[in-house]
Formats: sequence, C-alpha cells, structure tokens
Amino acid sequence: MRLTELHPRWIGAGGPGIFNADMTPATPRQGIGLMFDCPKGCPCDWEDHRITRHYVPFTNPLDGGPPFEPGRSMWTRTNNTFESLQLSPSIHSDPAKGGCGWHGYIGLTVPGEVITC
Repeated sequence: MRLTELHPRWIGAGGPGIFNADMTPATPRQGIGLMFDCPKGCPCDWEDHRITRHYVPFTNPLDGGPPFEPGRSMWTRTNNTFESLQLSPSIHSDPAKGGCGWHGYIGLTVPGEVITC
C-alpha cells in the first residue's frame, strides 16, 4: 500500500496564537512529523481507546530546525514528499504503550510504500 492512501499530513507546531510556557509566542514550525491513518484499517479498539491515526516525529524536521520533542522516540526521514518518503527505523505502535499493535515500515525498499512486518 502507498502512504498517499493513508491520508498523510505533515505536522506543524507554534505560530499565531500559540505560546510557550513562559507566555512568549511559539515560533512556527513545519514538518516536525507525520500523521497517517492506521494501515490495519482501524479504528482499533484497545482498552476503550480508539487509535485511528499514527504520529511519527522526525529527528530531521522538514523545516530544517532541531527535533521538536527531544528525548522522545523519533524517526529519521529521507526525502520530503509523501510519494518518496523513507523512514527508519520501523514503526511499532506498541500496545504496552497505548498503541494498536501495528508494526511496519514506510519506504523500506520502495519510497512511499507502507509494509506491515
């Protein structure tokens, strides 16, 4: 399946009307991560949670800035379109951490392709 079939969206942060904890305006960020529909065809029920989309933060955001959430698990991005995206390592939505159990890759061998392990 192709990532483009999973309604992908680049995730941003900050911008007009958004403030840091010290009440200073938050600098706009673009492409800090990716959100896409669950390849399992969710909604997946897991202890009353409804997981329908996955969020993958990047070590190398599209805007060239630093990682947005240092200390959190992140993925390294290659390329900058949904059609050509490659991420490493694999993505595992761990049920022990509230995920639905999907484990797979984006662009492992074919850019933009989503495969389940």
